[in-house]
Amino acid sequence: MLTSPERVLTPLLRDGPRGSGRFRPASWEEALDAVAERLRTTLERHGGEAILHAYGAGSSGGRGLSGSGASRRLFSHLAPVTETAGRFSDHCTVTAARWMFGDVIPGSDRETLHTSRLIILWGMNPAETIMGPNTPYHIAEARDRGARVVLIDPRYTDSGVLADRWIPIRPGTDAALAAALAYVMEREGLVDRAFLARYTAGYDRYRDYLLGASDGVAKTPAWAAAITGVPEGTVVDLAREYATTKPAALLPGWAPQRGLYGEQAPRACITLACMTGNLGLPGGGEASVGTRWGAGPVGILPGGPYAPARTVAKWTWAAEISAPGFPSPIRLVYVVGTNLINRSPNTGLNARVLAGLDYVVVQDPFLTPTARLADVVLPACTDLERSDLVSAWGHDAYLYHSQQALEPAGETRTDYQICAALAERLGFGPEYTQGRSEEEWLAALLAEADLDADRLRREGLAREPHGARVALAEFRADPGAHPLRTPSGRVEIHTPEAEAYGLPAIPAYVPVEREPREAGYPLAL
Repeated sequence: MLTSPERVLTPLLRDGPRGSGRFRPASWEEALDAVAERLRTTLERHGGEAILHAYGAGSSGGRGLSGSGASRRLFSHLAPVTETAGRFSDHCTVTAARWMFGDVIPGSDRETLHTSRLIILWGMNPAETIMGPNTPYHIAEARDRGARVVLIDPRYTDSGVLADRWIPIRPGTDAALAAALAYVMEREGLVDRAFLARYTAGYDRYRDYLLGASDGVAKTPAWAAAITGVPEGTVVDLAREYATTKPAALLPGWAPQRGLYGEQAPRACITLACMTGNLGLPGGGEASVGTRWGAGPVGILPGGPYAPARTVAKWTWAAEISAPGFPSPIRLVYVVGTNLINRSPNTGLNARVLAGLDYVVVQDPFLTPTARLADVVLPACTDLERSDLVSAWGHDAYLYHSQQALEPAGETRTDYQICAALAERLGFGPEYTQGRSEEEWLAALLAEADLDADRLRREGLAREPHGARVALAEFRADPGAHPLRTPSGRVEIHTPEAEAYGLPAIPAYVPVEREPREAGYPLAL
């Protein structure tokens, strides 16, 4: 990272045709003046909606000083602009959680797996995709204590070493397998009806679908085998094992939801967890997003008075803003913390649309393909060249004091310094900084937190002092006193909101229509 030939060490101004990669070095004063003037004139002539703030996950785990945290704060003080929105990682799972739980429910702490008797890794590969601190360790620990582990995945991944059984499945058919498992539970009287009655709403509609009452097709193991490639006997065995082993944790990964109708797989997994009564149970789980994203012990920098005027999806931003009749056309795009061209699908279209805009600003440590199409490149520091308080990915119990290890390379500046300098030029510098440097912001945030700040500085990390947390434990204990944010206050298995997106109101399997495949090539992207 530090010695890459693509590292940008000084501000750059375009000095040739857009996309040629020809730039000339500039002073910070010249570059910032140019960007501030273009932001101001675009705002005056076309309004805030004509400015697109495009950001990604780069350096976004801190307290709002780095990456998109700094730039979102900048634009929240400037005007209601257009922003990219959505989550590349788990969009369909998050959507399913909001429909069924009314919110994104953090997963249980991984330590709770030690009490599991069965762990189903459904499209999850924790040996390679960590999905929270030490997940493989906790699964191995549970297995040493007698738990059985089942891996459902098209590939035999490195996580196979954690499993007692591997079940290959045809990609995109997970909701069909879930339906067949549910069918077996229904026909064999293995459904926890008391749990469904107290904690869920709308299950009868899904039951009608399983038994074929709604469409004339029973979702039998034979039906699923033809779709998924999972043998009938395997479906029956897994259904019985999951329904009769308590507690059982169904841990879906994010791969099954990355496709057309991707909401159906997580919706079906949540329903299975309800049918087996494993929600809110130590060693069980809610079979949803899986990682924990709570508030954590330390807050973040506050935003300004303006919310985005509108949003465009991160995966279709180029198609949206270039569509005929798109209102208030985008004139300027400000890119932070993302390689916008390569990060979004349809790379060629992304590049063409970006090249056709009036003005492009990229704030990044490297001369990425996106930066090569910029009018101005503002060189940002790497994480080694600045300090921040950083949450652990996928788990809110850990906080790291990421202390600056090196002086900034060349003339690079931190994201906060860049945005603060622009805020000053745009007339709201004091509102943006509140008179504080980055170090002073970190000190103020630490002072507000109930933790040993001196020890954090000395040791570099802190863990919140609490026991292993179980997701939805309070809801399970008393759903009346702790209702979910759904219309019924319970888990909504029948969700009419889905129909507005062309999906069934229940977690039914929806086949993906594909071109005919040649023999010998059974998989599809």
